[in-house]
This record gives sequence, C-alpha cells and structure tokens, in this order.
Amino acid sequence: MSILIIGCGEIGQFIAEELIRENRDVVIIDKNERVVDEIRENLDAKFIIGNGAAPHVLHEAGLTKAEMVISVTDSDEVNLLTTILAGMEAPQAIRIARIRNPEFDIEEEKFQQDLNINLVINPDKEAAKAIGKILQVPGSHDIIDFFGGRLRVVGTKVRGESGLVGKRLKDLTDLRVKKHFLIAAIVRGNDFMIPTGEDEIRIGDEVYFVADRDNVFDGMKLLGYRLEKIDNIIIHGGGFIGRNLAASLEQRGVNVKLIEPDPKICSVASRMLDKTIILNAQGTDQDLLEEENIGRMDAFVAVTKDDEDNIISALLAKRLGCPMSIALTHKTAYQPLVSAIGVDVVINPRQIANSTILQFLRKGRILHVSSIKAAAEIIEMEALETSDIVGKPLSKLKLPEGVLVISIFRKNEIIVPWGSTTIEPGDNVILIAKREAISKLEKFMTVKLEYF
Repeated sequence: MSILIIGCGEIGQFIAEELIRENRDVVIIDKNERVVDEIRENLDAKFIIGNGAAPHVLHEAGLTKAEMVISVTDSDEVNLLTTILAGMEAPQAIRIARIRNPEFDIEEEKFQQDLNINLVINPDKEAAKAIGKILQVPGSHDIIDFFGGRLRVVGTKVRGESGLVGKRLKDLTDLRVKKHFLIAAIVRGNDFMIPTGEDEIRIGDEVYFVADRDNVFDGMKLLGYRLEKIDNIIIHGGGFIGRNLAASLEQRGVNVKLIEPDPKICSVASRMLDKTIILNAQGTDQDLLEEENIGRMDAFVAVTKDDEDNIISALLAKRLGCPMSIALTHKTAYQPLVSAIGVDVVINPRQIANSTILQFLRKGRILHVSSIKAAAEIIEMEALETSDIVGKPLSKLKLPEGVLVISIFRKNEIIVPWGSTTIEPGDNVILIAKREAISKLEKFMTVKLEYF
C-alpha cells in the first residue's frame, strides 16, 4: 500500500523525503509541472501531474488502496476536499490535511469529528506554540511535553559553568532519583548518541534531558544556566505566527513590541492585540533596533515569511546585545549554518509538522512522536498486553541497540525507569530511538517476538 501526498511544496517535499528514507511507497500529486520537474530527480517516488482534488487523478494515484492520504497544498479548500473524498473512497486510509487559514482554526475539532479527518495540522500555529514554550525556559532550543505537560524533554547546550562537566552519567544517580533528571541524548559534533552510564558530559555538548515540569529550571541550572525570566521581547513579523505568539505572551504578562513593514498587517495586528506596541518598520533596520533598546530586551524573535530577513535581523539583534535570538526558517539546510553563526534557536515549521504526522506512521498504540535532529525520535506509546516490552525487567529486555526507555506513566504517577523496573500493560512509556532502530522497535511495541 502506498502513501499519497498531494502538494509538493515545502511541507510535501519534506514529508516525502522522510517517508522515502523509511522505504515507504510514495505517490506525489501536484498540478505544477515545473515544480515536479525540479524535485523528480531527488525523490524516489511516483509523480502524477494534476489537480489533487479531482477524483480521476486520485484514482490514478491509487487512492482506493492507499495507506495514508496527506494533503498539504497551498489551498485549504483543496486539502479539505481531498481528505473528504479519501474518507468516502478509502476509509482504511489515514487522512491528514494542512489548514492554514485562521478562519478555519475554530473548526479544527469539528473537521476531525464530522468529516472524519484524522489530523488537521497548521504548521504556523504549531511553530508559534513551540516558540512560546522555548521562551518559558531561556537557554533551551527545544521543549517537548509529555503526560499532559507533567514531564518535559528539553534540548540545550552544556555551558562551562555546569558542575556536571567531566562527570559520567552513572555518577548522576542522585539527581535521577531526586529530580527525575535524566540525559536521554547527546549531540557532539556530527555524532548523535543515546548515552550509556560510561559517557561523560563535555562543555558544548548539545543534550536532551528529561525532568518533571517543576524541575526543568533545576535541570537548566545543573547545565550552567541562571534562572532568568523573559519580560521584554521584540517580535519581527506580524503575520500569523507573530500575532499569535504576541497574543500568548500578552496573556503571560510579557511586554511585547511587534515590528512589521506592511501597514495592512499592522492594522490586523492592532485589532487582535491589546497591549503589544506595534511598529510599522523594518526589523533589519539597525537604527530602529537601537532606538527600541534591543540591548535591554530579553529576547528577539524573527518570524517573517522571508528566511533571509529572519536570519539577518536575529544576528543583528544578537550583535546589538540581545541575549536570546530566535529565527524562523523553512529551509532545513539553513539550520546548522544559522546556529553556527550565532542565532540561539532555529525553528522550522516543516519539521514540526513532520513530527506530528510521524505519530500516524508508527505501528503500535502511539500517542506522540517528536523527531530530533532527523537522527532520532522520542515516542510516547501505550504498552499493549501483547507487546514484547511488558512483563520483564528493563535489564532483561533485549531492546534494539539505540533505544532507551526514559520515563513511564502509571496510574497518574511518573516512574523513573531503572534496570529492575517492569513495564505493565496500560503503562504510557516514553522511549528515545535512533532512526535506524525504529523498525525493530515497532515489532517490540506490537506483538511478541515469537510471532515473527
């Protein structure tokens, strides 16, 4: 069975690349022949040129036997119609639609229930949420919530001030017990590691640690960060992401200034926002940033539609003394480069959308999936009685290499996993798995190994 992707723009291409990397059969539909010609050589997929909402085009693509239909064109209406048609003619298929128009936002739950769409995703909305979380924990570059927000996985860099530098992970047992502090992954240069107890922490390591929500700031202190609250922020870009981020920050009592060069967008923002100061200007204007005391701000966030403007303005804000800069970019190749030249956090809506979609691809009772560095996934799953992951102490489970159990949720209690811990049916389990181990892990999560 194949996976149909309608629309080969930024989101569609990114999702197709991920699926093809996993040896999935992918069919891509797009009406723009020029765009198809540009990407055809780089993607091992079947391409069909045509209107993705036209029944005969969908039938040619193999709709009736599709495993999944992902409609991510630039038209919300086409995406909705395509998934509705898929529901009528391919009820077995998982149906996912990208909806960007804020006018449809309030109907999201209704679409999923009444139109039987499995997932309605708005990458811009998810990007605004992701930035809002990061701004709650200065020094972090990624925050993933689990168990209703009670547990967090936080990505950050180890500073020289950290008292953990030079220590092996097995020496942090007390922190694991008292703070539920566990380092789940280490990125060192080009190496992504699921660490063992013998691995040690080094200055400059990028780590992903696990902690109860109330202990996240303690975890940041352990890694060399001071507790700092963000009270004053400048947002460059008054589009959907900028406006929604400003609105959420207003509710948290943050003082916000919003810079937007388009007077029409400024007018829309002024009607939506109550306390935000709106400036009709260019966010790349150094004189303006200095006039607005950028050096005294706690953070600068650039979320325009122009990746280059975002990068330049974020770098400029950083050079003028702003301690934290965040830039939005849609180009995956930019991420390591932008981080290397000084921008603290790089947000990519495509990757956020991809993580959400991955949840529907994984076998087993999957509750949440987040991709990390395109090298690993953090997976929240429900342990099934028929799964090979239950009934044995973790030390005796022969989990695939590159897989680590990082937390268990049982009867409203978060459990720190040890070698003697046994997973029970019905537990919610969080695992981190390197990409090459995922197919083996899926077998572990579904049925007993003797069935294979």
